[in-house]
Amino acid sequence: MTKSQKSFSKLNRYICAGLVLAVLAVPAVAASLKSIMGSMGDNTTSAKAVLANFDGKAAEQVLRRYAADAEAADAMFANQGSAKEKDLHARFSKMAMIANTASQQAQDKGSFRKAFAAVATECKSCHATYK
Repeated sequence: MTKSQKSFSKLNRYICAGLVLAVLAVPAVAASLKSIMGSMGDNTTSAKAVLANFDGKAAEQVLRRYAADAEAADAMFANQGSAKEKDLHARFSKMAMIANTASQQAQDKGSFRKAFAAVATECKSCHATYK
């Protein structure tokens, strides 16, 4: 085998390895995002329970979980190149900011209702665009 054939063979192995990693990474990202979305759905259920029977500590925890989930999703799309990924990065970043701020302001049922509505509106905007 000549030197150029060895180089070509080595290049093919690198390309194949890259393709395998790409094929494995996409489902992993999708699975992670699906898990985060499931957690946000659980947060919504918890938020509705808090609205039914207000508890300030539980309200703060729900909003902090929304913020943590949004931050995790945001990190998945940070430094990505496509327009959709950049949009998702911006949306999750905004949601994390809204939820973090809201978690510090939800001291009664009325303020929690307003904070939850702001977070839910951000959720719905993404679902309307990408579902």
